[in-house]
Amino acid sequence: MATKIAIVDVNEHNSLQAAIVSGLKLVEDSFIFNLSECKNILLKPNLLRATKDACTQPEFVEGVLAYLKERNVPRENINIGDSPGQIKTFASKIAEKVGIYDIVEREGIKFIDFEREIPINVQIEGALRFKECYISKPVVDCDLLINLPRLKTHGEATITGAIKNYWGIIPGGLKAKTHLLGKTADQFGEVLADNYSWVVKNKPHRLIVYDLHTIMQGPMGPVSGRMKNWNLVLVGTDELALDTVALEIGKFKGLEYVPHLKNAYERGLGIGDLDEIKIVGISLEEAKKLTPKFKVPGRRMTKLATSITGGIVYRVTKRIPKLIKNNCIQCGQCAEICPAGAIMFESKQYPSFNRDVCISCLCCMEICPQQAIRAKRRGFFGLFHKN
Repeated sequence: MATKIAIVDVNEHNSLQAAIVSGLKLVEDSFIFNLSECKNILLKPNLLRATKDACTQPEFVEGVLAYLKERNVPRENINIGDSPGQIKTFASKIAEKVGIYDIVEREGIKFIDFEREIPINVQIEGALRFKECYISKPVVDCDLLINLPRLKTHGEATITGAIKNYWGIIPGGLKAKTHLLGKTADQFGEVLADNYSWVVKNKPHRLIVYDLHTIMQGPMGPVSGRMKNWNLVLVGTDELALDTVALEIGKFKGLEYVPHLKNAYERGLGIGDLDEIKIVGISLEEAKKLTPKFKVPGRRMTKLATSITGGIVYRVTKRIPKLIKNNCIQCGQCAEICPAGAIMFESKQYPSFNRDVCISCLCCMEICPQQAIRAKRRGFFGLFHKN
């Protein structure tokens, strides 16, 4: 079964908001839901931390709300919410700092901090690793889930986009603990695909408005990588197809190099073949001409080498956190979030890292409010570590 995706050139419209509305109209004939019957619509942005480049742009919230207003959807039927990875921070606080909360208040919709709601325990049917989890109640309750991802590189998952944005449906610190279920990139890809499989099976009414307007690339994604203007918006209802098209636009070939996309494709959790994706708006070739190459942290050589020499290459290429002491304020959040207990911290001291226990989830890097942690490859000295 084919799926439809709109590719919109923002430069052809008078504003980013207008481009978003245009993209939604291009695919609305493929909706399997009736907006007038949706009484509980939930917008799910990416509110990773209080850094604008790391989050969904406010204009994407504005664009979706403008479209829903045109379709006469009552504001009382619309909610927005998320759950960041940081233990001590609510999504609403991040939304305030990046400009989304002002829109929420102005438009009269409700913001929901997922951590303030009692999560729902669910079994994930057919899961490979993530068989039981807790899902935020607002996600379970909604009858239309609108996903607002942004394309960024990711230290462990290679990219974060449409599928990875659903990691935020797991409340707060529970996300970090699930990294223990997937201690390598491929294993964590299976965990992400398990989480996504719950969404596919339990939330059939979904809509994705994907930010390719400004994207983040390079080894410091998803928090402080280099920003590039692509000036595009993608809209559709199939997350795997959208991630596939986004990577094709960025000239990044092959789902097999992104573990969670490869796993989702093999399990039939969406469409990952370009010949089964109908493109409307501008063509895929036009979009590729407009954008530079998406620079993703290298995995191809690592995967090739690993297939030859196995654990030796893994130990050498494994990415580990490195402390930048000049930036560190000794807050201890990194130690609190670490699911493996690999970070030791005492008040008024710098954190220390147990490299043998570290599982390379890089949660510490993602939540550090001072960008005092960076990822680096272990190199030759990795040969002397156990894993």
